[in-house]
Amino acid sequence: MRSPIVLPAELGVTVEDIFRPVDRSAVPELVDLLDHLATHDPDLLAAIADVDRSLIWSALDELPLQRLNRCSANARGLAGLREAFERARETSA
Repeated sequence: MRSPIVLPAELGVTVEDIFRPVDRSAVPELVDLLDHLATHDPDLLAAIADVDRSLIWSALDELPLQRLNRCSANARGLAGLREAFERARETSA
């Protein structure tokens, strides 16, 4: 069993501030889906929060250089996606 995620008080936020329901006004295109899940599959919404916590715990298990390497790889991947998106947009224009 994993220990709870605890944030230093000097950050000025709590775990509840971070792991809160999705801000519906931030993603109006998902409101219908969120309503459906809340009514028909609330366990799925809870599972999403568990996945978020699991990702944090697995990152904390890594050595700092491993985390840096993974973050760098993620940044390179995102840059590649951005470039591919730009190329696709240019060819479709």
